Parts: sequence; C-alpha cells; structure tokens
Amino acid sequence: MTGIAERIEALEGQAAIMVAELAAITADLLAATGMPAKAAAAAADILAECQHRGIDSHGVAHLPVYVRRLLAGGIDAGAVPAVVASGPAVTVLDGRNALGVLVGLAATDEACRRAREYGVGACAVRNSNHFGAAAPLVDRAARQGLVMLACSNAAPTMAPWGGREAMLGTNPLSAAFPRAGAEPVVIDMATSAASRSKLRQAALKKQPIPLDWALDKTGVPTSDGEAALAGTMQPLGGAKGYALTLMVELLSTTLSAGKSGFEVANPYDSPATPAGTSHFFVAFDPRFFSGLEVAEETVARLGERIERSEPAAAGDPPRLPGTRAAATAVCRGRDGIPLTPDLTNHLRQAARLLGKAPRNN
Repeated sequence: MTGIAERIEALEGQAAIMVAELAAITADLLAATGMPAKAAAAAADILAECQHRGIDSHGVAHLPVYVRRLLAGGIDAGAVPAVVASGPAVTVLDGRNALGVLVGLAATDEACRRAREYGVGACAVRNSNHFGAAAPLVDRAARQGLVMLACSNAAPTMAPWGGREAMLGTNPLSAAFPRAGAEPVVIDMATSAASRSKLRQAALKKQPIPLDWALDKTGVPTSDGEAALAGTMQPLGGAKGYALTLMVELLSTTLSAGKSGFEVANPYDSPATPAGTSHFFVAFDPRFFSGLEVAEETVARLGERIERSEPAAAGDPPRLPGTRAAATAVCRGRDGIPLTPDLTNHLRQAARLLGKAPRNN
C-alpha cells in the first residue's frame, strides 16, 4: 500500500480531491497516532464532510491540532466514550478524553436512539474535546427524520459582559430540522461575534477588524488583530449574546457535571493537557408530536415562503441557514474539493508531526 507521504506528495498539482480520498488519507493520518482504524475512519468521515460542505475552517484545518494532541497524550487515542448514568430518555456520557469528533458522534447516536423510543432523547457529555463543526452531527439526525439541538462549551476566550477576564468560550449552538422535498435546515453558529480564526488571520495579515469583534487586554474594543488575540472575544449581539453564551455554557455543564469554561484547557496552548470540554445534545422525534410528515411540511412551507419573499437588494434573495453548504456539497460531490494550498498544508503538517512528511517538505 502506498505510504501516507507518497499519497500526499501525489496531490501536488491536482486541482481537487474527491471526498472519499480525502477521508481515506485523513483516516490513515489519525490511525498513525494509535487510534483504532474504525474510530479513525469515523472521525475522518466527519472532517471530510466539513470540507465537502465548504466548512473549511472546521474540517481538515483542525487535523494538525488533533494529531499533535493525540501524540502528546492530551487526547487519548484509544479511549471509548461510556454511558455513566441514564434514564429512559436521558444519558450522561463520559467522553473519557477521546477525540471530540468521536464523542460528538456517540452523543448524537445516543440521543437519536432514545428519541426514536421515547420521543425525546437527551445526552449530556463531559470529559470531551473540541469536536469541530456541529453541522454534520445535527444533520445526521435530521436525515433520520429527527429534530436535533446541540451545543458545547469551549476554552475561555470571552469575558462576561462588562468584564475583561476570559471565562467563557465561543460556545457553539446548532440545530437541524428535516424538510420535505429538500435538504434539512441546518443552523450552526458560535455565540461570539467572530471566530478566533478570523482574529488570527487578521493579525497575520495586519488587517483591521470590526470594533465589535473583540476587546484588548484592558477591556476596550479594538480594531487590531494582535491586540484582540491578547484580549477577549465579544459576544454576538452584546449583552443578549452574552446571555446566550452563558445559556450554552450551563446547558453543557450543569447536566453533565462537566468543567466550566474557565477550567477548560486551550487545545492550541496545552497539547498534553486533556481539554475537559462538555456538550449537550437533544433529539426530538416528530412522530411523537405533530407527526413526521406534518413536521417536514411545516419546515418546507416556511422555508419556501422565506426564499420567495421580497429581497432587500435585487438579485440577493433571503436564504435559509445551511443552503450555501448544501449547494457547495453538490458541487464538491461532483467536481471534488478544491485542493487549496491551505488544505494540502494541513495534511502535510499532520504528516510532519507523525514523521511521515512528503520528501519535498
């Protein structure tokens, strides 16, 4: 079998890569850290799916960080998440410091299984790690005819409203709804005004940022990317966004007995330290409520009305969340995922960490 280095080197000059090939290379890189092949393949499928949907910032871009932490022991390559408490419709899952993508998959499947049996299924998670984008996870439920909500806390990068000490994370919130005759409606967003990756990019390129994105270390809004990285993120929507961030924090930790945001380790700063991230997943089976057909038609009817509504600017009609990702998936499924220098570099970085870098690097 061709080695990882040779396979990455062979990508040189290609314009695109098919999602299955990207998943296979990613799986081999993860397996080289000591992860079981089946677990590595499952995680790789999610990372490749992010690239498939155009969520490039949360797909293979995280692979070097994951590999570094797996090699350093900050993530346990052989860990298997375990149910530590349960009731008829609820589960508490201990991630056991496994790769966050695998923990997220396990939590999604637990919530979905119980929802199909009881109408509602909830899974609270502790001792996990960063799981990247939640969109592929909630979409997984919606394609089974379920409604799903998912949220997670994260390492502290945001101060409470009126403060300047980072205590909360960007705390993402996601949901998906099945829709008749079309792709599910998928909502996936951080509760911060912008992502840390945008701050890092602005600092690298010496570009200004909007004043509502971040505070400097003194607690004053800043347009300087470097000052922002030394300070804290601002919440989405001011004080109301802070309340939303706090809600996600409490949902993720209160029911799981997990670590609060200020106790979560930053995966970029502490590769050998378990992150201790917490999540919360809840699935609803419409069959126990309005009925699946009614639910899907309700989503479809509202979606159609929104998409056909009068645009504020000619040629730019309103669209539903997830529409752009669904369209990107169609194009990339046909033409392949653009093999950008960044994507190739992420693969090479991971290979280099494993001592399997291509010869020309």
